[in-house]
Amino acid sequence: MLTTTAITLALMFQSGSGLAYGEALSRADKYKDDPKAAEWRAQKMDPFLKPKTTALFDRCYSSSLRRRMSFSLVVSFKDGKFDRVDRDSEDQVAVCMADVFAEYRWPTPPHPDFAEKFNLDLAPN
Repeated sequence: MLTTTAITLALMFQSGSGLAYGEALSRADKYKDDPKAAEWRAQKMDPFLKPKTTALFDRCYSSSLRRRMSFSLVVSFKDGKFDRVDRDSEDQVAVCMADVFAEYRWPTPPHPDFAEKFNLDLAPN
């Protein structure tokens, strides 16, 4: 079993240009303390993601890949619909998790241009 030391929320994209990632991070910061975003996290996103966590880690952080690592993912929305997922790492675990996040049918965001950042600090048991 693995220990997820921290999964912090903010915004998300797929690894593309650094400019796109920077824009997503800016939008994530914009909504970090927003009351509607906090409500969305608690009522929509958390219940949406929690049941998917085991499958995500089984697929992307298998025993052969388990090691201490940290990276961020940013999920970005455009016009109220999922747009993309970006990452700040080219590590295969980060790439896999970004790809899996991109496959999800995300709940409607609290704002049309919303973004959410996930900081992952992973360590094997």
